[in-house]
Amino acid sequence: MVGWGMEPLVVVDHVNKHFGELHVLKDITTTIHRGEVVVIIGPSGSGKSTLCRAINRLETIDDGVITIDGVPLPAEGPALAKLRADVGMVFQSFNLFAHKTILENVTLGQLKVRRRTRAVANQRAMELLDRVGVADQAAKMPSQLSGASSSESPLPAL
Repeated sequence: MVGWGMEPLVVVDHVNKHFGELHVLKDITTTIHRGEVVVIIGPSGSGKSTLCRAINRLETIDDGVITIDGVPLPAEGPALAKLRADVGMVFQSFNLFAHKTILENVTLGQLKVRRRTRAVANQRAMELLDRVGVADQAAKMPSQLSGASSSESPLPAL
């Protein structure tokens, strides 16, 4: 990892978000550095999903600035499409393709969006699955995973 802890990748600067009278994100400021792994925890309704959705520009913000790799989030258009191709997100109520193995689910974005070869996608997927401790589950179907009916995803975002 080059410059871990030094080079900002995601910067959230004084971000606010309201849903009507409900102030969900209250002056949120944080920096996530390249190579850093971050966990967002808190009670239900505290804004965790809203913050993640805002970083992926699936939710607009009322105030503040979010930058990814030094570039402010684009509003719409090709720049936003490119961002979404580069930023992976696993939703709280994730849905894997039931007819595909875990490995096939993890490689799908690499094959379709990144247009990687199957060999390269499989190698990267296995690295990611190993990183989160589920490489031995790669050949299983989603229904065969322990906790498959829960709302927590055991799979990494690319």
